[in-house]
Amino acid sequence: MAAFKIKRLNTIIIQVKDLEKSIQFYETVLNLEKGYVDDSMAYFSFDTENDPTTILLHIVDESEPVDKGIVIELLVDRLEEAVQSIRNAGFEIIQEPVDREWGVKEAIVADPDGYKIWLAEPLEN
Repeated sequence: MAAFKIKRLNTIIIQVKDLEKSIQFYETVLNLEKGYVDDSMAYFSFDTENDPTTILLHIVDESEPVDKGIVIELLVDRLEEAVQSIRNAGFEIIQEPVDREWGVKEAIVADPDGYKIWLAEPLEN
């Protein structure tokens, strides 16, 4: 057994090719709170019961392949409105909202680098 304990998710780092376009998406389209920004990175955060999680956009020459790796899923309060807002902003909807048997409605959208972001809303019982 390990001699340490992981306390919580701290930061999600996303490698991006166009920092300004990605900042626009995460700030304007996903409505995340923007923090520190410089020429190579931008921090965003959202509060999870007064325990913020950070998303760090970090510029690279070539982003990672988008069909591998970890998927980010964000819990939203109004999924249909979120998908329509993202569509209206000109971004790709990979999967329209679908009710899942495990109790959520899910949709999948793409950020400017093609990373899949899952959006979920709990279904009413």
